[in-house]
Amino acid sequence: MIDIDPQTGIIETFSKDAMTGKISIHKQQDVDPFLQFNQNEMNNQSSGFKGGWHKMASIPPIVIEMWREEMKAKGYDNPNPLDKENRKFLLGKLNSPDWNKLRTKQGVI
Repeated sequence: MIDIDPQTGIIETFSKDAMTGKISIHKQQDVDPFLQFNQNEMNNQSSGFKGGWHKMASIPPIVIEMWREEMKAKGYDNPNPLDKENRKFLLGKLNSPDWNKLRTKQGVI
């Protein structure tokens, strides 16, 4: 069975193991449009940090889901990577070179 979330574009595929009865859910999303948008924003940003707010990143919904699962596996009481109490986790991800394609502006957050 396949389910598509019209709001996020996340595709969920459900399958059941005939031997064990275990149900698995596989989630996927085309993140290329997000990454292209982020690159365009990065290319068009001014340097420096004068003024108030600065958009530093844009995160595809599937990445939030991945980070949520990572936090669950690590035993976080609240596995929401966007929650205020998990700010250290989120900033660690966004400042990591492994996730630099999520960035829309250079600099340390």
